[in-house]
Amino acid sequence: MRIEKPIIFIGTGRSGTTVISEIIMRHRELAFPSNYQQVFFMIPEINLMRNIFDNKLWRMHGQKKQLNKVNILNRYIFKQDEAYKMWEYITGKNIDFSRGFLVNKKGTKKIINYIHSYFQKMIKYQNRARLTFKITGPSRMEYLLSIFPDAYFIILKRKPIPTISSFLKVNFWKSRGLKQLWWSGVYSDKEKKWVNEYKGDPLWLTTFQIKKIYEITELECKKCNPNYIEVNYEDFVKKPKEEILRILDFVNLDVDNACLKYLKDNEIYNRNKPDSEYFNKGELEKINHVLNVVPLKIIDKST
Repeated sequence: MRIEKPIIFIGTGRSGTTVISEIIMRHRELAFPSNYQQVFFMIPEINLMRNIFDNKLWRMHGQKKQLNKVNILNRYIFKQDEAYKMWEYITGKNIDFSRGFLVNKKGTKKIINYIHSYFQKMIKYQNRARLTFKITGPSRMEYLLSIFPDAYFIILKRKPIPTISSFLKVNFWKSRGLKQLWWSGVYSDKEKKWVNEYKGDPLWLTTFQIKKIYEITELECKKCNPNYIEVNYEDFVKKPKEEILRILDFVNLDVDNACLKYLKDNEIYNRNKPDSEYFNKGELEKINHVLNVVPLKIIDKST
């Protein structure tokens, strides 16, 4: 039995991906990889944990701790996770799912069958009807479409300046992409040469890598022609209910009050500030130069 019409959230990260996907994943019909799946990815029965927290008698939803207060049990509640250890396990040794752009990569028949079987068990044990998941960084769209050709993609976007600033501040980026290329598989020799020249410049290197995600995602949309909508962080913080309803309508889900309850229980903060509050004039000029002037490699659409 095949997984039909999964809902896939993608974006650079630091762009509203978590809060928006968390709201949609509260829907009673949706199953998703969880914080438990990240640890116990070889045990499909771990998905039964979902029913302890979210069932016909009560519904407890976990969420990422940001500016709002969270439930005292939030650490233990079954909640969505990108679960890259799970993805590395189910895609096999020949695919670098965590760090690869996966351009021109497709799943083998054996892997595709296994992934469908794996997620079918997830859906069954969570007692839900449909799969959804979120990944950040490269879209990996071409690879994912080889597995789920009828997928619905939600592409989450935020203005580049606050996105870049947020990347520079978070701990995970300091040990990953601040001084090196974190994602792999799409850089030309010329680009690698630039990276070697600017390795000591975290602002340049971070901007370069984020631009690469923008570019490859746009080109994959043109190449693969997926079923997708774009959701801007700036639109969401202005009219959160309207954007959530737009997503639900796009993926053909009815309105679940649990999704709207999130908006009642939590304040939606606009984390954006004027560009000048993030960077000085020289830094903004450097960012704009990389975003608008530095040419990047184009995917060969014939392959």
